[in-house]
Formats: sequence, structure tokens, C-alpha cells
Amino acid sequence: MGRRRAWVLIAVHGVILLHVLHWWLTGSSVTPVEPSEAMQTIELGRINAGFLLFAGLIASTLVFGRWFCGWACHVVALQDLCGWLLTRAGLRPRPLRSRLLVLGPWVVAGYMFVWPVLWHWLAPDEKPLPAVSEWELHLTTEELWVTFPGWIMATATFVVVGFLIVWWLGAKGFCTHGCPYGAFFSLADRVAPMRIKVTDDCEKCGHCTSVCSSNVRVHEEVAKHGQIVDPGCMKCLDCVSVCPKDALYFGAAKPQPFAISQQRIKARADFSWPEEIALALVAFGATQYAFRDAWFGEGVPLLLAVGVGVVTAVFTLLLWRLVRRRELKFQHTDFKRDGRFTRAGWLGLAGLLLWLGFAAHTFVAQRQRIAVVESVLALRDGATPARLAAALGAADGALAWDLVDDPRVQEVRGLVLRGLSRHADAEQSLLAALNARGRLDYVEANLALAAYAMDPQRGRLDQARELVDIVLTQSPEHRVGRMLDARLQQLGK
Repeated sequence: MGRRRAWVLIAVHGVILLHVLHWWLTGSSVTPVEPSEAMQTIELGRINAGFLLFAGLIASTLVFGRWFCGWACHVVALQDLCGWLLTRAGLRPRPLRSRLLVLGPWVVAGYMFVWPVLWHWLAPDEKPLPAVSEWELHLTTEELWVTFPGWIMATATFVVVGFLIVWWLGAKGFCTHGCPYGAFFSLADRVAPMRIKVTDDCEKCGHCTSVCSSNVRVHEEVAKHGQIVDPGCMKCLDCVSVCPKDALYFGAAKPQPFAISQQRIKARADFSWPEEIALALVAFGATQYAFRDAWFGEGVPLLLAVGVGVVTAVFTLLLWRLVRRRELKFQHTDFKRDGRFTRAGWLGLAGLLLWLGFAAHTFVAQRQRIAVVESVLALRDGATPARLAAALGAADGALAWDLVDDPRVQEVRGLVLRGLSRHADAEQSLLAALNARGRLDYVEANLALAAYAMDPQRGRLDQARELVDIVLTQSPEHRVGRMLDARLQQLGK
């Protein structure tokens, strides 16, 4: 079944490519066919293709079980490819089993789909949500790529969600510890009547479990329950295809929604409860306060931040064990024997310290960025020279600390420099922010750079027109925006 599934996943990527090609050639196409787009339906009232896909997949999972993850998910395709490449390199990752990290998908799903609704109820005046009766179809777009990451974050996703998580957390590491859509699919799978079952011909040889890339204890589940009850089963049917007695098959069965899967029993947990709690806290902290929205101005997207956060949590615990234990093996590799570091152990120690140092550096950079932006925005109502000078010092300190200059800090720094009448420096800072991200976030920044670009000596009237149009699209009656618009019309723009 592996080859058949590979061809199906290749075909899925072919359809994705055709979708992108259609948009590129025509300038408009169907909205992203991606479950995450369902957030727009909840928050903006736009019924898009992603929402319809997600609803349809949940409905089909209620009948056929968790089939989409195994046969059509592009992230599973990435993990399978990376797992195959690692196996070819002689590395067969062992699945990580945690009692709390497996709740990660539920936490992320709640944050993405439940929290906006709760926040609306708690503070309806701050973030109103459209009523369901106000939802409208929004099935086409001219900005297909606007919600997708840039090339830096796309590459990072390939490396982290693919190779690193598969190598260190198991074949379906991200599905198990990070995918929010999997939370919905696993819940629906528990009541699905179509399941993998067993006949009396089973000899409990374990071939099925050895090929399962979803980390299901197949031979134990069918022996105990007569079917697979683990909601992590992705119906890839590899176990069915390798059974030497043809004892496994996909068919109708009475669901057992409250049965505990064999890989979740206490004896199989890799961590003690104090370790579990520490893992959960580090994973949440690293995701939310260090990596989320960090790096290069693109901003680490949520799901990539979750993957990096889980890896950071596991590495933190691994370093703790490496220092304290006399014997330590991780993913089939000995790090310590008889209290002594092996060569792999020394390399692992160096790698762990570098990674955790990088995570700590990113955390500090994030706190500095947020503090700088908040302090500068607070100056809108009272920008004295002393406060501007203090804000400039904080912005320069944040840029000196960060590994790569954050364009968001550059943007607010440009506004501070403009307030100090250092116009040449302000223009350069705003241009640096615009060139790094392709946009400016704040109305004041767009108008300031537009005013500089309107200088006849600079010859950037087209840029000024684009910046002013951005402001007027958001705020048609903005006074300064209207003034600059009139001036541009006088200049023939």
C-alpha cells in the first residue's frame, strides 16, 4: 500500500500545483483549499474553500475514520518522504510517547477555532464576530498566497516539520504532537463505523505493527478489541497489506469510542509525570513566547512554532537527562555509557546547548521587539524629545541584539527618527522595513515614507502612490492620506 499511497499523495501535490498555476496565469482562483482557512469563516464570516473542505473531511471521517491524514494530507506526505529518506540513511526513528504532549493538537485547535469565539463572548466590543446568519460565500481570491509563509519559513517548515520532528519524535511526530486538524479527525474517528478489523486467522506475529507509521500497536489492539481503536490510525492500510495470513481487513464494526489505545497505557510512557509537566510547560512557553512570529520579519507561523516548541521541550529534557544520568540512549544512539560521554554524546551535548541557547536568544529578542513596538505606539499621544530618544535607544538595542534585523523594529524606529527630525535616517529605516517584508504595518509609517518618496529629487512617485492607496483602502477618510492623495494627483499620479 505504501507505493499506492505515495502515488496518491503525488497526485494531490499535482492538483495543488495546478491550483497555483491557474491563479498565476489568470490572476484569480479558488481560495486556498486548506483547513486553516476555516479561521477566516469564523472570524470574518467568509465561507471559503478551506472551510468547506474541513467540514466535508470531518463528515467523511465520521463514517470512514481518519483516512484523509493517511491518503491526502501534504504534511503527511512530507513526513513520509523524510521518514523514507532517513530509513535509506540507516536511521529508523522511534516514536516518542508522552501523556501530555499528545494534548498539543487539542491546545492548538482550541486556540485557532475555539478561542476566537470565547473571546467574542468575553469581550464582544473588542473583537466582534459575524453571526452565522451573516456568513457569505467567498470562494475566489486574487491573493492566493497572502496567508501562506514566504520562502524562508517554507524551507524552515520542510526542515523542522519534516526531517527534525520525524527523526527525533517518530514517523508521524507532527501529527501526534502538533496538528490541530488531527484533533478534530481523531475525535470523529472514535465513532466511525468503518475500521480495521481482524479475523480468527491472526497469529499475533506483529508484522502489522512493524510497518505501521502511525505508531499504532496494531497486533495488540486487534487482539484486545478485535479492531483498531487508536484514533491515531490513519487508515493507510499498510498493516492490512503485509499480514501473511490476510487476517486484517477494512470493514464495518461497532465503534468503541472510550477504549484506551495500547500505545497510551501508562507502562509505555517515556517520561515521569514531573518530566511530562516540564515538557508541556517548555513546549507552550517556547511556542508562544519565543518562536511564534519570530525571525526575519516573515514571522514564524503558528504550526511551525508548535513544531519548534515541541522539539525545544524534548531537547530541554534530553539535556537534563544527559547531565544527570549515567546511561542515556536517544533514538537508538548511545549518548552516555557508564557515566561517560560517547562521541555522539559530546556532539549531542554541543548541539543541545546551541539549540537551547538559540531558543533563549530568540525569546529575549521577541520580548525586546514587543517592548519597543509598544513603547513607540504609546508615543502617539505624547512624543516628547526625551521619550523619543529613549525609544530610539531601545530600538537600536533590539536591533543590536537580534541575529537579523527585525523589519518591524526598523519600521517603528523610522517613525521615532522622523519625530526627532532625522529625516534621512528615518527614510532609510522605513525603506529597510519595506524591502524586508514587502509592506509596512502602520498607517503613520506608510504616510511618512510616501511623503519622503514624493520629493521630486527622489523620483519615487509610483511608490508614494502605492503607499497612499494602501492607507486610503483601509481608511478612506484619513485626513493626511487625503492630503497626500490630492498632492499626488497634482503631480500626475
